[in-house]
Amino acid sequence: MAVTFELPAKLHEAVKAIATAERRSLTQTLIIAVEDYVQRHQRTERIDELSARIAGEDAELLRRLG
Repeated sequence: MAVTFELPAKLHEAVKAIATAERRSLTQTLIIAVEDYVQRHQRTERIDELSARIAGEDAELLRRLG
């Protein structure tokens, strides 16, 4: 899917420098950055879900440890 957006100049230059250093295109570098962001976000959501489940299942124990 094609997406068009403008990066602030400083960010564009920073990403361009990273792309050059890693011998990747700007597009490839941005795709990697977005994939990393999505993975971190999904991981955080999963941790929140598991924490809530554990808190519910072990509420009495957590209360006693308090």
